[in-house]
Amino acid sequence: MFLTILALLAGGVLLVLGGELVVRGASQLAFAARLSPLFVGLTVVSFGTSAPELAVSVLTALQGQADITVGNVIGSNLFNLLMIVGLSAAFVPLEVRSQVVKFDLPVMIAAAVLMYLLSDNLNLSRIDGCVLLVFLFVYFTVSFRLGRRQFESDAARDTSQTDSDDSDAAAPVDDPSSPLVWRVIKNLLILAVGITLLVVGCRLFVDASVSVAQRFGMSEALIGLTIVSVGTSLPELVTSVMASLKGQRSIAIGNAVGSTTLNILAVLGVTAVVAPAGIPVAEKLFASDLPMMIGSCVLIWPLFATSKRVSRLEGLFLLLVYAAYMAYLIYQQVSQNAVAVPA
Repeated sequence: MFLTILALLAGGVLLVLGGELVVRGASQLAFAARLSPLFVGLTVVSFGTSAPELAVSVLTALQGQADITVGNVIGSNLFNLLMIVGLSAAFVPLEVRSQVVKFDLPVMIAAAVLMYLLSDNLNLSRIDGCVLLVFLFVYFTVSFRLGRRQFESDAARDTSQTDSDDSDAAAPVDDPSSPLVWRVIKNLLILAVGITLLVVGCRLFVDASVSVAQRFGMSEALIGLTIVSVGTSLPELVTSVMASLKGQRSIAIGNAVGSTTLNILAVLGVTAVVAPAGIPVAEKLFASDLPMMIGSCVLIWPLFATSKRVSRLEGLFLLLVYAAYMAYLIYQQVSQNAVAVPA
């Protein structure tokens, strides 16, 4: 038990250190590459924190177990939209850039609806995967141009201006006299180390938490619905919360929204292409959980758009919605187990 507690603590420390490095590397990379922090959060950071899910999904698909991919994507996206945004806002109210409201959120909702339409036959084929990947390429291309334009717009403004709805805390900038290529490579390495620490810390934390839960008599199903499902999204959670606390609100918002979009377009797209028979979609997921994910995408749009910020109260509301959804899943699982057990 002592080693388990030690692993739990070590995992927590690595998660915090990894989140610190990811935020630092991302903010400095944005400046060095002349891109907005929002773009880096939406793409580089989101891809890095979603890479483990992509790797697991591809490996399970090659092993003929692609059916778990859709459930993981839906669960991860609900966690991103409700828990991560909610918890980040509960710590520090989040300011939302206009680009998120006008472009990134509509793209995220469109991707979720596209996923639903492609899944109407309860299968995502290789052609469906190619459609998702083309959508991803177009999204990245437009995001890059918007990110460069936003950086130039920010650079033209007086850096002392603090009343803008688009303001972020100033990033610690590298020595501007050092070569640009070196600064970009250095910050990419910082990002890579941070993401590695997040993944290792997440694995230690989840494994130790499962061990503790088993000691207290929790069922495997309940552990899967709670600890494991939450654990796979810990890198995104820690990164967004750390970014929020450090005043890098664009990275916090960008990571949550970007990870959700990438999970649909990249994780499902690549997995559907490599899976021999495509990705089967469970009828229950298509009938209830997938609409819940789309509803969550739509829910946060007015929260972001009304005042260009997510307040602490709105963050707590999102947390309550996620808690209610988890309670429903747990109740459903317990009820199914009760029916399955013979009298």
